Amino acid sequence: MADKILMNKNTLAAFKIELKEYHTALPVFEMKEQQLKEVVLRTENNISRLNAAISAVNEQTKEWVAVMAEDTVDLSVMAKVDRIITKKQEIAGVTIEVFENIVFEDLEMDFFNTPLWVDAALDAIREQKTNSTLVEIEERNLALLQEELAEARRMKNALKEVFIPETKENIRKIEIYLGDVERLAIGCAKLVKKKKEEKKVLL
Repeated sequence: MADKILMNKNTLAAFKIELKEYHTALPVFEMKEQQLKEVVLRTENNISRLNAAISAVNEQTKEWVAVMAEDTVDLSVMAKVDRIITKKQEIAGVTIEVFENIVFEDLEMDFFNTPLWVDAALDAIREQKTNSTLVEIEERNLALLQEELAEARRMKNALKEVFIPETKENIRKIEIYLGDVERLAIGCAKLVKKKKEEKKVLL
């Protein structure tokens, strides 16, 4: 808001309209902040859960590491991702990605020459890749959600701490000024009337 304001009824009316708009907007941003805080917390919990699952599978498969290091099978090729399927969803004004499916490339396995441990190892690697993909998606979502949350919080604080108090103060100043002007005008009118009456008496 400008430091210098016009002290008139039009400005007063404009400030009153602004104040009403600010009071309407404030609960919207408060509600948006609360909603985003809940979604951010849920997303952070999802990331923690997925990372825990990845760590757990890593622990479980440690005993296979030596076997998987053999040159007989290239599991990285066998667990190659073909495509990741997601959809868009809007939450509190933020468009996020929602994981739907991960598709791995088709494999033609030679069951006679493939070691027995490959199936279990392949499942574990695919689970890890799926969870890692989910973490990446959720981390991207989290960054967007946190940015929007910060903006909603800035707007809420600006309304509560700056715009509403300043507008109320400007309204108060104009109302005091206009009241003083009105009283001065009434005083002047009474003085003029008194002078006219005194003049008539003298005549």
